[in-house]
Amino acid sequence: MKILLSAVLILSFLAEALAAVTLITGPEGVTAPGLGNQWSMHYGFAALAIASISLWTWPYRTNMPVVTFALGVLFTFHTGLSISLNLAGDQQAGMIVHTVLSVLCLVLITQRSKWCVVDNEGAKNA
Repeated sequence: MKILLSAVLILSFLAEALAAVTLITGPEGVTAPGLGNQWSMHYGFAALAIASISLWTWPYRTNMPVVTFALGVLFTFHTGLSISLNLAGDQQAGMIVHTVLSVLCLVLITQRSKWCVVDNEGAKNA
């Protein structure tokens, strides 16, 4: 399960980092200041923040409170985006990626007691 957690953190980081770069540098990104309609750029920076949770969590992959928090945030994020993209109906690939990551986060949340420790010792074993 720890390998699956590592894979989910890496996939989540890569997906959101790519989204961040695309949205920040896209047509409604940093090259279009002052137009008042730069929501894609704003979401790009939010995607960058979500991507960073994988980096902040990495050294503590066996620490129960850290894993619970990180997976809870990632599950909520990927579930919300999956629903949003499904409702919009125009980005099937993104919807599939977020749905898969959401399901994997849910599986990991329910199985985290198999590889996590409750105290800070998990940070030493990461």
